[in-house]
Amino acid sequence: MNNKIYSFENFNIDVNGSTMYIIVWGLYIGIMIGVLGALITRVYSSRLITALVKAGATDADHAVRIGDLDIRGKGMIRWMLKPGSALFRTLECTNREEFPVREHSKLKKFWHEKFLSEDIPEKIPFDVAKFYLPEERRVGAELRFSVEKHPVRNFILAAVGLFAVACFAVFAIPELLTMFDNFVTQVKPESNIL
Repeated sequence: MNNKIYSFENFNIDVNGSTMYIIVWGLYIGIMIGVLGALITRVYSSRLITALVKAGATDADHAVRIGDLDIRGKGMIRWMLKPGSALFRTLECTNREEFPVREHSKLKKFWHEKFLSEDIPEKIPFDVAKFYLPEERRVGAELRFSVEKHPVRNFILAAVGLFAVACFAVFAIPELLTMFDNFVTQVKPESNIL
């Protein structure tokens, strides 16, 4: 904690209380949650792409169900394969005509069609859906969804680096605001005639 009391002549910002600490550490926690989410998404996407390549699912004749693949985290992969996601757009689904017809409630139809002006999002039955990775997208998918050899180490390094930045920001922001306040005071005109 800073023992110095800061006051500014040209603007009203309170950096003496806990508000600044809450903002800085809240940003740190939010960024770390985002980094963790991106890391998890990348690891599971990489697992799926690797499993599809190993299974030889490169065309519609060799498409496989997610449940038939030998990978961990199938629930997370199913959650990530929402229509419209980057992973879903990378893969192809061969048997959409075999999906069971779903009846939607009137409220859901009203919400999506009238209120949001969009189609009702498709829900994929993973016990029926078969996916494959087209050969022309394979290299791009392997590069895009590649995972580092040590993702936990990278997360820890990111946490330590961002922690250092947050600690620096807690002490630097009041000093930078003081310098900015002094600069504004020096360039401010003496009279208010203009």
